[in-house]
Amino acid sequence: MAHHQKSTLAVLTAAASALPVYSGPARAGTVDEPTVGYRYSYYSEDDLPDDRLSGGSASRYEISTHQFQLSRPLGDELELETDVMIETMSGASPWFITPGADGRPVQVMSGATIQEDRYDLMTRLTRHEEAGAKALLLGISTENDYLALTGGLEGEWEFDERQRTLSAAIGYSYDQLDPTDGGSTRFPDRIISADRDRVTSSVGFSQIFSARTVAQVGASLAYETGYLSDPYKQVFVDGDLVPDARPDRRVRLSVSGRLRHYLKRLAAAVHLDARFYSDDWGVYSDTVEAAWLQNIGGQWRAEARLRWYEQSGADFYSPYFNAERGDAHYSSDYRLSPYGAVSVRVAVERAWPAWVVSLAAERYEADASYALQDVAVENPGLVQFSVISAAIQYRWN
Repeated sequence: MAHHQKSTLAVLTAAASALPVYSGPARAGTVDEPTVGYRYSYYSEDDLPDDRLSGGSASRYEISTHQFQLSRPLGDELELETDVMIETMSGASPWFITPGADGRPVQVMSGATIQEDRYDLMTRLTRHEEAGAKALLLGISTENDYLALTGGLEGEWEFDERQRTLSAAIGYSYDQLDPTDGGSTRFPDRIISADRDRVTSSVGFSQIFSARTVAQVGASLAYETGYLSDPYKQVFVDGDLVPDARPDRRVRLSVSGRLRHYLKRLAAAVHLDARFYSDDWGVYSDTVEAAWLQNIGGQWRAEARLRWYEQSGADFYSPYFNAERGDAHYSSDYRLSPYGAVSVRVAVERAWPAWVVSLAAERYEADASYALQDVAVENPGLVQFSVISAAIQYRWN
């Protein structure tokens, strides 16, 4: 492949991540130089408006995240990547929803501020080959009431002088939950402990149409079983509060498409993404995303990204229930409600021979009016949030 085409494809396939070291697998047949990266992110949810609040604290989550990554070659073909993430969370979360004086649902939040720390460790060992790559992934995530163990295999195969690429992956996760105050006098209905399993698989195919255009299609399937409810949420059912109760099985399917096109005269790339999702809980969603990546003077890159999302509600979702359900499944979680959302992200990046520094900001708003479908009753707990992040990467030459 000519050097010009390599440079163009690098722009086409550059990730939107603020830290390029997290942008994805290395090119097949190569092992890059050692790199080290750090990213700090601050996530802040808007306070819940007074007209949606019935009790508890209006202050929602704030999360500070530190991410570290070290990537280094092990010989001519192997590469080892290690990611460490530390999150500090504080704030109140939605607890349950009750009917207001006019029948309109209002949110009851947790009364006390929740403070938690989460630690993630992920390692990835990749073997680069002349026409592809294979990787093994292992990870662990832990916090005071939660433990997750994950593992996976990934493969990538290139054909027709690297004009076409087939990829596949399979993963497994085991989660153990030990909710705070489970089975206590204050929360006698809260479970003491539970676990769940998740198996995921995906396939993808990408095609280079020219030195300026790349397209990709993919599909993923996930199967979850075990305790899939939220132990910290309750549901208002016929005048009583009962624990959030969801089916113990969930099958998820998603299909996606991506297009990357390079505009030579403008030294820019256009990214277009679309995704359709459905599951056997009755939730389906559509996502459309567009981004403009602009190179400036060879050392700067600016990015603007717009994303639209909508979803339907789960079969067993309602803000509250006036009568019992025959299957005893209930949830008023806003994440299972029908709604739409819009997010905007801007970022800027500066590169030197060995260093890359970047800044990014994102704003996300969820609202029933953003959905194309008709949402009869909006969930009062829908979230609005902002994220800012800064990152730095160093690569040994």
